[in-house]
Amino acid sequence: MPRVQLSARTAAVLVAVFLAGPANAPLWRTVATEAAEHALAVGAAFLLTLLAIYVLLLQALAWPRVFKPVAGLLLVISAVCSGFMGRYGVLIDGEMIRNVLETDAAEAGELVSTGLLLHVLGWGVLPALLLATARLRYDTFRRECGRRALNVGCCFLAAAGVVVPTYREASFFVREHGEVRLMVNPVSPLIALARHGEADVAMRELRTVGADASRAEQPRRTLFVFVVGETATASHFALNGYRRDTNPELSAAEIVNFPDVHACGTSTALSVPCMFSARPRESFAPDRETARENLLDILQRTGIDVLWRDNNSGCKGVCDRVEYEDVAADCDDRFRTGRAGCFDEALLTGLLPWWDGRDGDAFVVLHQKGSHGPAYSRRTPPEFKRFLPECEAADVLACETELLVNAYDNTILYTDHVLAALIRLLDTYGDDVDTAMLYVSDHGESLGENGVYLHGFPYWLAPEEQTHVPMVFWGSDTFFASRGIRREDLDRERRQPLSHDNLFHSVLGLLDVRTSVYDAALDVFSACR
Repeated sequence: MPRVQLSARTAAVLVAVFLAGPANAPLWRTVATEAAEHALAVGAAFLLTLLAIYVLLLQALAWPRVFKPVAGLLLVISAVCSGFMGRYGVLIDGEMIRNVLETDAAEAGELVSTGLLLHVLGWGVLPALLLATARLRYDTFRRECGRRALNVGCCFLAAAGVVVPTYREASFFVREHGEVRLMVNPVSPLIALARHGEADVAMRELRTVGADASRAEQPRRTLFVFVVGETATASHFALNGYRRDTNPELSAAEIVNFPDVHACGTSTALSVPCMFSARPRESFAPDRETARENLLDILQRTGIDVLWRDNNSGCKGVCDRVEYEDVAADCDDRFRTGRAGCFDEALLTGLLPWWDGRDGDAFVVLHQKGSHGPAYSRRTPPEFKRFLPECEAADVLACETELLVNAYDNTILYTDHVLAALIRLLDTYGDDVDTAMLYVSDHGESLGENGVYLHGFPYWLAPEEQTHVPMVFWGSDTFFASRGIRREDLDRERRQPLSHDNLFHSVLGLLDVRTSVYDAALDVFSACR
């Protein structure tokens, strides 16, 4: 089969056209939909500007032993990014890059569908192979430089000829739809990746937080369980008015529900470190947070035994200095999912024996698998599949919305059972031990609303479904009494707007930890004592 022959300059222009055009299909769909009557003008301005930038970049790289591997890699990266953006409606920024890099193989595998693989093969691997097998011609260095400069100049002149007369419409569109900056493929993903790597390099030595923390001697032992929920959105909790009874067991328990709580991020990689940080969301720097101590360090410093039990993809650096158990690595066969994972009830097995072997107080974190998508049906045992039929595919686009919602609601129903079972376990201690449970999800989930799926959107752009999260508290009678908390006061306070920023200070207050970093104004329970 004869090989395609063309000049390196022409090959660079062809790759630039491909990257600016088909590889940015999600961007062009957004422009066509949102720019309305100005779609043609705005689209032409964006297209020619992108084309000029890509031509400049690729003409500079079009040299032997450099061009083919670099251009081929860009084609594959752009196909992967456009596949995810187009199928799930996600935007790839620094937070999404962090979420991808810190997930585990099982979670990542659920996102790789047949449709996505075919997209990457057709729009990335195949063009890269065609480029790799082509025979490229090169002129003398001087002639190459001159003709490449001419190509670049013509592209920028063409872009200027369109951008100048349409600048008002284009600039207005960008101001109104800032998300389009994150859709420029593969520029935006590569910039986000570079910034993530730069932040990692900038990590500093561990900084102590709450060095003055202390705690008075308590009359009874305390066992406090903090459940980190996963991908549960508040609007699908019956406790918050959802149309389905997704909380039958918690509704019958004596719990305190907080209906207006917002997460500090839209991904596990950001929200989990933020939940345990003394810093509020506005000043939280996730890439540097592992260089600072968190709530667990402070509690451990005061003599409280701290344990992190994980059924997810790790603690994102939060539990690096405390005892850690990977439940998914060795759970009871009763809770095996059959896919190298465990149902969340596995988090409860062994919990009380661990506690009974201790002499002092304990703070235990249970990190759920919860409602993590896209394979929602894999999160629930058969007996909790109440809403049927449900979507059983990992490719959310392969299912009708109703079936997708059914599968998701079953995960909420199962979380309700797990939390109620935990409450029953803690309640077995009666008056001998002060026991409490606080549950809050790390972030929410989109289920196709406005064409958006999963989570990880930039916070300033994220829909309510990804930021509004459920939060539930339960305490034994002795826990409430020893802290002087009146249930009737708490019932009034629970309706206040809250966020993950309140968690750090609320836990310190409930466990009677005294430290200068504690802020009573952010303690949900302080007004009730």
